[in-house]
Amino acid sequence: MASDNPDSTLIGTALEKLLNDSDLDKVIACLSESPGREVWHPSLKLLHLRFSEDVPDIDALAEHLSSASIDYVLSRRRRDAFYAELSKSKNSSLKAVPKIMRAVKDAFIEFRTTYPERASEVGEVLAYCIALHHLGASQLVSKMSLKTSQNMPVHGLDGIHAKFEEGVLTIFFLESKVTSTASAGGRDYAKSLAGFGSNKKQYLREYALIGDVGNLDALEGSEREQLLEFLDPYSSKDLPKRERSIGVICYSEGKLFSNKIPVDNGNPQKHEKHFQSLYAADHDRHQKNFSSQLEKHGITTAKCAIYLVAVPDVAVLREEFYRALGIDPAYSDKACEDCDTEKEFEDE
Repeated sequence: MASDNPDSTLIGTALEKLLNDSDLDKVIACLSESPGREVWHPSLKLLHLRFSEDVPDIDALAEHLSSASIDYVLSRRRRDAFYAELSKSKNSSLKAVPKIMRAVKDAFIEFRTTYPERASEVGEVLAYCIALHHLGASQLVSKMSLKTSQNMPVHGLDGIHAKFEEGVLTIFFLESKVTSTASAGGRDYAKSLAGFGSNKKQYLREYALIGDVGNLDALEGSEREQLLEFLDPYSSKDLPKRERSIGVICYSEGKLFSNKIPVDNGNPQKHEKHFQSLYAADHDRHQKNFSSQLEKHGITTAKCAIYLVAVPDVAVLREEFYRALGIDPAYSDKACEDCDTEKEFEDE
């Protein structure tokens, strides 16, 4: 039975047990906030592919996301089982590793076979990595493992994470978009968020998944009970909890990545810094666009945070991601995901 007064230390410890490490900053940089910048909503972070001297290193990101897919796809209970199997092996045998990779590959292959019109997995893994690294938030449900189950709906949030800090539990609802432009990604994110916010049944279903098939199964006793009580949308207790929407928009920024400076024998980091200066100049333009899109749908922008991730070409990233997984890219991986020809707000 859960306590009438949930132990904050216990809940914090429970979430720490579910939090995976992340070194995302090795492949994706985040621009620093400009001193004195006016606070706007939604919160906007500009992220971009890191450079290998003058070349944006898309292969490194694809490899990173491929590796992160193991923890993203497999539920915590299943990962614990694989880990136990490896730990019991004699003489440092790694014979269980192919079994682990096969389970991950099968999940992606099955999903793409069943839903060929959807090609957003790379964005979902990216959102997972950002939630770990930038939010320090634990994954509550492995959504990919649910999407490959015939008994689970394919539609819904791309991820649910949580963090307990200063006595307050924050639940992060993740939405990922992989698009040809930042504007299209903002528009799609706003539409998805508006749809989720107006669908009480789906909202309650997401919370039900946490308790029924989420990673909390890896917890025991009071840790699990008290965390579930915090996450119970029907609870009559006034527990300190907030919900936030996290939009991760990965888009093709061909224009800025094409603006290069000459290669010489100077500091190789100057190429990345050159891109950052160009990218930072677009911050207010992106901010204005995203705010407009969200307000158009009546969304409270203060409850949203957007992580905008610039890469040279999302189609190439998607293709290299699957290649890193050892899966042949499908046609949908190479094709442009959105072909919006309307005049965009950000270009006005």
